[in-house]
Amino acid sequence: MKLVNCKRCGKLFQYNGISQYCPVCMRYDEENFKKIKEYLYEHPKATLFQVAEDLDIPVKMIEHYLKEGRLEIVESENLFLKCEICGTSIKSGRYCDKCVRYLDSDLKKAASEAARNLLMQRERRDERMRYLNKNKIKKF
Repeated sequence: MKLVNCKRCGKLFQYNGISQYCPVCMRYDEENFKKIKEYLYEHPKATLFQVAEDLDIPVKMIEHYLKEGRLEIVESENLFLKCEICGTSIKSGRYCDKCVRYLDSDLKKAASEAARNLLMQRERRDERMRYLNKNKIKKF
C-alpha cells in the first residue's frame, strides 16, 4: 500500500484504495453524515443552510455528500447544485441524466474504437514478413 496525505488534515496514512481521508478524518466524516441524516429525518423540509447552521457543519461538507450522491436535494428546482457539464439544476451527484447518458455513450464509443485499433494493430503485425536469423541456421 502507498502512503498519501489526508485530503482533510494533511497527515500521512496508508491509502486503502477507497478513501482519501485518514482513519480519524474518515470517522469524523461518517459521524457528520450520520448527524445530517438524522437531522433530515426529523426536519425533512430543512434547507442546506439550516442544516449547516443547526449542526455546525460546513456547507462544503454537505455539498461533498450531495456530489457523492449520498444526499439529495428534495426541491424540484435548486440554485445550489448544478451539472458540471451543462449547468442544469440537479438534485444529487455531479452530472444531470442527459450528460451522464452522453458521457456513457462517448465512453462506449471510445472503448470500442480502442478495441478495434488494437485488433487492427495485431492483424498488421501478423501480416509482416519474417526473416530467419542467419546465425541460428545450422549448415549440414
